[in-house]
Amino acid sequence: MEPIRTVQTLTFNRGILTVMDIAQHDIYIYAPNNNMETDIINYGFSAPLLLVFGQKAFTKAEASDYAEQSGLAKIAAENGGTVIFVNPERGKNWDEEGYGIYEEVLGKTRLSQRGFSHGILYDRKIAHDPFEAEYLKKLDPDPEYFIFGSTVALYVYANGAGADYIARNYLKSVKGQSYMGDLGEGDLTMTAATLENLSSEPIVDTRDIRIVSISNSEQINGVLQKSCDHVVICDQLDVVSQYDAFIGDYKRWKGRVMTASNYRKEGIVMEPGRCMVKTSVDNKSADAARPEHEAGYVLFYDKDTNFSDPADPRPLLLCFHGGGDSAVATAMIGMWPEIAKKNRFILCAIEMHMSVTAAETMQVVKMLQNRFAIDPTRIYATGFSMGGIKSWDFFQEYPSVFAAVAPMGATVEPGENSQFETSARTNDSIPVPVFYTGGESSPLAELPCQAEKCVHRINDLFKVNRVSHPYHISFENKDSWQEAFYGVHGDIEKTFEDTDYPDSLTTVRYFRSDDGNIYTALASISHHMHEIRPNTCRIAWNFIRQFRRMPDGSVWIDD
Repeated sequence: MEPIRTVQTLTFNRGILTVMDIAQHDIYIYAPNNNMETDIINYGFSAPLLLVFGQKAFTKAEASDYAEQSGLAKIAAENGGTVIFVNPERGKNWDEEGYGIYEEVLGKTRLSQRGFSHGILYDRKIAHDPFEAEYLKKLDPDPEYFIFGSTVALYVYANGAGADYIARNYLKSVKGQSYMGDLGEGDLTMTAATLENLSSEPIVDTRDIRIVSISNSEQINGVLQKSCDHVVICDQLDVVSQYDAFIGDYKRWKGRVMTASNYRKEGIVMEPGRCMVKTSVDNKSADAARPEHEAGYVLFYDKDTNFSDPADPRPLLLCFHGGGDSAVATAMIGMWPEIAKKNRFILCAIEMHMSVTAAETMQVVKMLQNRFAIDPTRIYATGFSMGGIKSWDFFQEYPSVFAAVAPMGATVEPGENSQFETSARTNDSIPVPVFYTGGESSPLAELPCQAEKCVHRINDLFKVNRVSHPYHISFENKDSWQEAFYGVHGDIEKTFEDTDYPDSLTTVRYFRSDDGNIYTALASISHHMHEIRPNTCRIAWNFIRQFRRMPDGSVWIDD
């Protein structure tokens, strides 16, 4: 595909429209105004990608008006997404359009943790200040533009000739270059299609695409009902209600359509925010030159719980995403918001935390404590992959603050932090309850059997938590270990099944400390690669929730 080096951006009363030229087609990306902090919070993985194929080519003004009047802009605004208008090749209509523009457009989707704004990636050529100018110099001086988003929640809205084009070409499994970039082919199959005013019978090769049929003949509806597992037939288009009832709760993940979280229906508040933090001396990221910088975060909490009652302070769990993920994506995949609702705690997922040090994160915690009634004895941290490494930062640097931590799927050497620098502080004497887990089949360094640094981390953990028997394990001698993954058996061992992944079994090894209490839990998951799963998060929470960090620094264990 030819790189897109220039785009045209237009501002309308209620949104921003960007024009891209993709294979001689005018593609309009409409980002409605919203209050979702979309310039700092990354919704690329979770937000719906709403593709519109009209009866004929839209003008720019027509596209903006249609997005707003149809309700598509409302859906996009509430979810941090965009509406993408796909026009036929210039000078042609849909009847003359050849196969391929669907893949061409989706091949220009990308995810990234920097450079996104109003639905476009790498569109900020003009720096806001000298510090940003220095950062942008390190990027491509003539950047390639992409559509910011993924195909996980891909919903097509097509009318007339545009609907005929989709119905004869794309109601099937589609593979191709996608938001995965250089990681290989991705799944471009739509999750749902709204087809209005079809003039010919559709060709359907994939049964799991959810179909909303609008104003179509009995014959066409009969074909759809025979060929698709999920079809709803309507006389008129009502984008918002049909999305809410039939489309928006579903996403395509790992080759199948799955039920997705709908926090509004589930009574979960999802609240994005930002706060200014003073840059700590140990920050080595691109923001290090700034005296202060913004930290983005997303809160999740039960809408029916009063989190401002000082007589009933509630726990706070910090959540940190992996190196290629986002705050919202990691929280959603792990189903942490549902766990937060059930257990009535506040979940705070920090965005782009690799640029927010542990010290700066504590400023975010302070801000939240000023706003909510947070139980100071029940502050926890968890994270996956790079976020797991970030969780270890709090074990090392703020042991007297955190009641427990639950790193998952990664570590660095003890004394090293998540920016791969020497930690500002180290902890060699204050026990911190820890639940750690890794995948037994992971290609990355998660368990002691997979890398020597993991051996060093567990050795340090045993010393700090004063586990009753020392961790005398040598990576070089792993073939003779008494236990395959950690090298030692726990004082107590339990196994947990996962109904979502029946082949996987989670084994948790619990170790007693010198005082007779269990502060250390080490888990491994069979048939598990480098990924985060809800079952793991539930097991982790059930372990760490029992601990409190008392004002004198001691650990209290609830009955």
